[in-house]
Amino acid sequence: MIHNEIPFKDTLKFVTPSSHSAELINKYHLTHVDLSDLKSIDLYFDSCDQVDKDLNAFKSGGGIHTKEKIFASIASEFILLVEESKLVPVLNTEFPLCIELFPEAATFVLNHISRLYTDCSITLRMNEETNLPLVNGNGNLLADIYFENLPLLEELNISVKAVPGVIDHSLFYGIAAKVIVAESQGIQLLEKKSINR
Repeated sequence: MIHNEIPFKDTLKFVTPSSHSAELINKYHLTHVDLSDLKSIDLYFDSCDQVDKDLNAFKSGGGIHTKEKIFASIASEFILLVEESKLVPVLNTEFPLCIELFPEAATFVLNHISRLYTDCSITLRMNEETNLPLVNGNGNLLADIYFENLPLLEELNISVKAVPGVIDHSLFYGIAAKVIVAESQGIQLLEKKSINR
């Protein structure tokens, strides 16, 4: 579909936390607006690494979860789009919990979380070219926490973000309103009746 054939394209406005998606929006001459100019978003669509039957999700891979969580939280509806392999009964330890943290607090944060959860390993993401800690677009560091046993999600959601120096983490707990699952036999829609913000 070329951009001139997109229905209602002149009445729609698009916003995204992804620089790649922003390039595509501009490429197809759609209206791109900045989040700082908006009080709310009607719909926010995104994917994830893993989502459970209660619509809790890990969004660890891209490392832009802080921005994504802001978008998801101000949207009237946050909808996840996934293939069936990403849907699990409960979240598990296949993916890490990624945290964004202030560079100055890195040593403290890593040590504190290691004491808080003794059955985890935590490592800074590294820049493969420089072999130095990876600095994201916000000027901050990313660290991956691998658990042997995943703590209770409600507790994990609060405890890690409460560590001074942690900006946010990649667990999206109680935020999604719907999940659209692409399955071999068609589409499955999962909905959540009440959303915990």
